Amino acid sequence: MRTWWILPAVAAAWIGLGCILWRPHHADAGSALRLVQTPARIISMAPDLTEILFAMGLEDNIAGVTQDSDYPPAAAGKRTLGTFWQPDIETVVALKPDLIVALSFEPQRSLAGRLTRMGYRCLMLDIWTVDDLFRAIETLGQVTGRQPQAQQLHSSMNARLASVQNATAGKDRVKVLWVVQRDPLRVAGRNTFINELIELAGGENAIGTTVHKYPAVGGEQVIASAPQVIIEPAMTKGDLSEQRAHAVSYWRRFTTVPAVASGRIYVTDGDLVSRLGPRLCDGVESVAKCLRPEAFGE
Repeated sequence: MRTWWILPAVAAAWIGLGCILWRPHHADAGSALRLVQTPARIISMAPDLTEILFAMGLEDNIAGVTQDSDYPPAAAGKRTLGTFWQPDIETVVALKPDLIVALSFEPQRSLAGRLTRMGYRCLMLDIWTVDDLFRAIETLGQVTGRQPQAQQLHSSMNARLASVQNATAGKDRVKVLWVVQRDPLRVAGRNTFINELIELAGGENAIGTTVHKYPAVGGEQVIASAPQVIIEPAMTKGDLSEQRAHAVSYWRRFTTVPAVASGRIYVTDGDLVSRLGPRLCDGVESVAKCLRPEAFGE
């Protein structure tokens, strides 16, 4: 897994008569832009944004993406413009974009500001929660003239999430320890997208209220939290079973932890559970199968 999303969480413009940097905060923010034609050349500054644009049928309109945009496979054929953290402004300008879509935190906010002052249309989106994701899909639909596709994507995702919730309804919630990294040991707290993912899958975050979103924890805290399931996102591409074997070896020392005693330690596809994009449903389903395998015939 390319952990481009972790650090900002841990560290926690359209041209008409003039040029402004447009940063929507709610679903209706794009209403004034609904009559704008579909931009012919779109730059995507983040992997989840790339996935949303592809899911709305804008593949042929995407002129450039960041290096971490590796899904869907066709994204690999797009021109790259640097990394998520260090996009190359010269490459962006050379691609002559009609619209640049970015996420609203540094350094992307700074880059979008520079590009806006140069006369480029920049759309910054806040995508920190599931609700933010659905608002971003709606906003992108409005801005690109793809409202029907955005609505269809929204509806299909809601239907899949509802299906998972129906499968786990009426059952006790499973306590989950979500491990972001092992050295130092860092986990997902409750004020995070990961916490939403756990709850959508029928679980409960084993970690209580914390000051930081992704706090570092000690062995005593792990034991006290008594998780029934431990989940780690894969840190690299490749064989998940081999990575799980390493995880099992690491956690073997915590013999009194229920998840360890029962062997319920899982490694899941990092991209499915780290990107707030159209594959959110795949991520929720993969987690739900770890928590309630019997509900999914596994």
